[in-house]
Amino acid sequence: MATIGAFALLLDDDGSVLCVRQNYPPHEWTLPGGRVEPNESPLAALHREIREETGCRIAIERYVGTYARTDADDLVLLFAARILERGAWAANGEIAALGFFPPASLPQPMNARHRQRIEDALNGRSGLVRVYDAPDRLLESFLP
Repeated sequence: MATIGAFALLLDDDGSVLCVRQNYPPHEWTLPGGRVEPNESPLAALHREIREETGCRIAIERYVGTYARTDADDLVLLFAARILERGAWAANGEIAALGFFPPASLPQPMNARHRQRIEDALNGRSGLVRVYDAPDRLLESFLP
């Protein structure tokens, strides 16, 4: 059974992207979000994960797309959302750091799939599907 994750593109007033750095290998920067728990909806998981990882309360604005890795049995749902409220945040066992970054200056290390998701969301795409057959090798895409 595939692992399903829900993630969101969140921007500040200047158009900078909220990124989080994982506190576990490979210690990469990514968009906030995480795995859907058993008996949890992807939208509920997104709200929960964003709150846990960033302290933010959000409003989901748009479904961007689905990203699948056939080599890892992994499925990611990406949404564009806006921040309604920013709460207190501190580093924890899951997230080492967070920050807002201009789209042209995203933090490193960040893998190519994460960068593609950010680009898709920033370009206003919706309803797309991207399938990878290796960590960073695109196999096929559906761009409506």
